[in-house]
Order: sequence, then C-alpha cells, then structure tokens
Amino acid sequence: MKKLLSLVMALAMVLTMVAAASAESPVTITAWVSDGAETVVYTEMFDDFNANHPDIVVDYQFFAQDELLNKLQTAPIVGDTPEIIVIDGLQIPYFQDMDMIACLDDYLTDEMKSDILPSVWAENTYGGSIYGVAQFDSGMAMWTRKSVLESIGARIPTSYKDAWTVEEFEKILADCKAAGYEYPLYIRQNKASSLYFTWMPVIASFGGDFLNRDTMTATGTLDGEGTIAAYDWMKKMIDAGYVNAACDYEDAFYSRNEAAFSVLGHWKYSEHVGAFGDDAIIVPMPNFGNGVFTCSGSTVDVMTTAAVERGVADQAWTVLEAMVSPEYITMVTSVNGGVPARSSVMDGLEQWQPGGRLYLYREQLEGGISYLRPITPAHATVYNAVQSVVEDILAGGDPAELLHTAAEYVDEIIYENGWNIAQ
Repeated sequence: MKKLLSLVMALAMVLTMVAAASAESPVTITAWVSDGAETVVYTEMFDDFNANHPDIVVDYQFFAQDELLNKLQTAPIVGDTPEIIVIDGLQIPYFQDMDMIACLDDYLTDEMKSDILPSVWAENTYGGSIYGVAQFDSGMAMWTRKSVLESIGARIPTSYKDAWTVEEFEKILADCKAAGYEYPLYIRQNKASSLYFTWMPVIASFGGDFLNRDTMTATGTLDGEGTIAAYDWMKKMIDAGYVNAACDYEDAFYSRNEAAFSVLGHWKYSEHVGAFGDDAIIVPMPNFGNGVFTCSGSTVDVMTTAAVERGVADQAWTVLEAMVSPEYITMVTSVNGGVPARSSVMDGLEQWQPGGRLYLYREQLEGGISYLRPITPAHATVYNAVQSVVEDILAGGDPAELLHTAAEYVDEIIYENGWNIAQ
C-alpha cells in the first residue's frame, strides 16, 4: 500500500511538473509576410514583440508576393496554414471566400475604430464585416522637385483642392521637356502591373473604373468611355514623347534625372528624399475633368481561421493588436513613408501636419477623395487583364480595342465563378 501510495504521489508530481512546464511554454504564432519595403523593419518589430511577450513567439517568414499567394492557396491541403498573414488588402475577398481568414469584429474596440483611418476600414471590410487591420494606408500623388517647378515658373499646388487642370499639367510637361528632361513623366512603365494602382486616380478623374460597382462586372465600365479616355491619355503622353515606353528601370526620376515627375506612391519615399532632400515634394494628381482623386489600399494584417481552429485566436489577436500600436506604426511608416493608419500617430509627427512634406497624403485620405480598387474575389483576374492592357498600350496598341477584349475576358471569368455578381 505504501509503495502504491508513493507511486501515485510520484506520478502526481510528474503530471504537475509537466502541466507547469506546458503552462509556461510560449504559444507559437506563425506569420507569413509579403516581402517588400517594410521587410527589415518588420524583422525588428517582430523581434521586439518576442522580447516583450514571453508567452507568445512570432515565427515570421517572408515570401515574394507571388510565392506567398501560391503557398496560401495550397496551405489548407498541406496543413501548414499560418495563424497570421500579411498581404495586399485586395486578397481579402478571395481568401474569405475560401474560408481561410477570420472575422475580427469581436476584437475591435471603439477607440481603435475611431482612431484608424476610414479608408483603412473600407479596404478591410467585406460582406459587412472586418477581416483585417493595417499599419498604414498608401499615399498616392506625384513626386517632383520644387526647384524644377520654380525654374519653369509653374505654380505649386499644396492641396488637392488647387490641383492643376490637365491643360496646365500638359503645359508644364512641355516646359520640362524644353528645359532638358528627355521624358518628363515617369509612370513606372517598367512595371505595368503597378499601374493597376497608380493609374486609378487618372481613370476615376476621367469618369472611368475597372468594374461597375453595382453589378461588379466589367463590360461597359472597363471598356467604357471614361476608362478608354484615361488610357488614351496615357498613349497621348507616349506619342508626345513625355513618357518613355521602353523604360526598363526604376530610377528615371530620382537618379537618372530623366523625368521631372514620378507617378508613384509612398513606397519610393526613401529613394526620392534620399536623392533630393527637401527639394523632393509631392503634388496632387491633375483634374482630368471629373475631380481630383487619389488611390488607397495597402498591406493588411489578417488572422486565419486556422488560428481559431487551433485555439490560439486570442494570442494571434495580441500580435495583430500590437502591430497596429502607435509604436509599431511609427516604426514601419518612418521607413516606407506610408500614411500612418492612426490619426493619433500623425498628430504627433511634423511631416503629417499642414505644411509638412507628406501632409497631402493625409489630406487626401481624410478629405474622402480616395478611390479603392474593386474589392472582389475577381481581383487577380482584373489585375492581370489590366496589366496586359498596359503592356500592349506601351507597345503601341489601341486602348479601346484592348479594353474591350479585356472586359469580355474578365466577365467570362466572373460569371464562370459567380464572383460578386449583383443579383
């Protein structure tokens, strides 16, 4: 009896020790992150989080965007779906339709909702629920140099409310070309896929769009009058010698001094400011007839349904909540120049105040002139179709014909999959 009692007590002690060890073991949260301008600072951020949260370890892994999307598509089959993914916000509908990402409505506080920019919530909302948070929104305008505009006597708009008309802008481009800028307008023609985002303000100002926002189909919109006019203007700039259709490099503006304007967002902030210092400024996109617009949308931080199924949703949310803390938002946006997702963060930074270098980005988003790309599971289809259109226009193709073919193709895929079609 004594031996049995001793054995029981010993077993109890072992179980207690195992339970204690188990309780003290940190929960591992795996995060798959799209590689980009923020990679280095994300490494610092996650390392800092791990150092300050002994109960949670973030196992972060970076992948090129295409590789990440491929891995996520096969993850449910392989069984290695991470708890957190950091992706382009336009991927939310696709992965939500795959039942891979978790709704965050129950985790969001009123304070967070009121402090984070409305444009951020708009991008993370699908089907009436919120599926992600974000550290920043995109700043989209034109980079130029104050000294260049002064040298040709051009007025310098400081607000989207006093943006140039298209006629003013074309005159400025002509003056810049006469002043020695071989191709004064760089639109990132070396990476046609990026014009799905950066050309959106031009399309919106011409009265066009990629999809009809009521029917979520393309015919009559992607190949509509306004959209065709926006791409006709792109071809006009190429034919006039203002855009170098053969450009295969990134630095036409900030290094080669070939261009006087760069139609790019915040993601080249470091290069632009590094090259020109205080001479580097941003100005709004011109008014092409239907108002002035910017485009918004960014990398977003999402919890997967795998986190819920594994019982670690609360820990995954702890990571997401930390990512959108003022400290980490400031850490990331100080590197990539993105618009801090929280108004309270911008309130404490000089460059986001009136007169600050990046204030225009903030003013545009808070002014409600941001245009989101269509939030649809058909995003990749539209994206690829538009990329092909731009590549063919750069090669000399006719915008109207190309857009009509693209619209037919996009609708065929949308109807085949039953994506977002208004009933």
